[in-house]
Amino acid sequence: MSADPMWSPDTLPWSTLPMDADTIPLPRDPQWRRLTLIALFLLLLAVFRNLAAVLVCFVVLERTLGFLADELDRRTPLKRKGAIAAVLTVLMLGIGASAILGIRRALPVIRLVREHWPEYLNDLLHHPSVERLRAFAGLEHEPVGNVVKEHLGTALHYATGTAHIILYVLIGFILAVIYLFERDALNAWSRGIASDSPSGTLMRWFGYVTDAIAVTVKMQAVVAVVNAVVTLPVLLLLGLPNVPMLALLSLVTGLVPVVGNMLAGAVLCYVAYTAQGAWAVGVFLGVTFLLHKVESYYLNPKLAAQHVNLPGLVLVVSLLLFEQVFGFVGLFLSFPALYVACRIANEWRTADARVAEPTAAAPEPREPSEPSTTAT
Repeated sequence: MSADPMWSPDTLPWSTLPMDADTIPLPRDPQWRRLTLIALFLLLLAVFRNLAAVLVCFVVLERTLGFLADELDRRTPLKRKGAIAAVLTVLMLGIGASAILGIRRALPVIRLVREHWPEYLNDLLHHPSVERLRAFAGLEHEPVGNVVKEHLGTALHYATGTAHIILYVLIGFILAVIYLFERDALNAWSRGIASDSPSGTLMRWFGYVTDAIAVTVKMQAVVAVVNAVVTLPVLLLLGLPNVPMLALLSLVTGLVPVVGNMLAGAVLCYVAYTAQGAWAVGVFLGVTFLLHKVESYYLNPKLAAQHVNLPGLVLVVSLLLFEQVFGFVGLFLSFPALYVACRIANEWRTADARVAEPTAAAPEPREPSEPSTTAT
């Protein structure tokens, strides 16, 4: 049976476009080429979206450890790889010492719980703070067993999520260490790829993604410091216990966009309720609401405007639109998406300007003068 000529490759619309014989065949027309590359770039982001957490951990650890190693290399006689090894050694010693101290402090508590766990559990359940919390949540008449069963699934879900985060951090750390030791070789390999080729273009755009992650983390660090500075006077005025630990909690949770502020607010509301009563909870609810709005709709857009040349109104509208389209995750995607889009747009604008320069510089051809008709 002969093939249907309607489906012959020569009759497809794509075949009418001139193609580049590169690693990835693309149209030679600039607009079609850009459209195809954008589609391929978005497709790759969608396919590997589940590795986003690993990428974030890798970028944060690589930039942090790389900065420390570069500073050590610049200020000491150590070579770069020696500086990386020194930074990793100090980090490992710090983690090991913290783990040993934590285990030493936890062992007596574990022994106490194993030997007297019924009494310990009873004391914990009838602790005034726990009873106040149950009364505040309307669970004072609910049996403890029923409450535990209702929330056991949620607790396991969060425990699994925490284990995944630890795994992502570990994978990101391993990848960051490998990259730091082989950065020179990887840079030499990437320079061998033509910058205007499809592979080179996609690699450069994924570099924009990593830059967007690094900038977002830096911005969130500033937000965390602002949250801690604003919260500290409130802690002191209310006379809450363990002010340094609560301030540290506010600083650490502030590193998590949007959610961290709410988590810290929930903990601080509980501490305020047990220490001062319901009026203190109202104070912290107001502070948490204010910080959330300031962070989401003023501070983040203000910081973002320093990295993307867009009006603040555009950044706020983008935040609202991404939240509507992608839900809660959109709050994390808004600025990185704008950052990458602006970098790509600037790249295209520069390329168009370079193409237009020779055309503008070329002199216009002069029309030949008509031959003279004067009679001699």
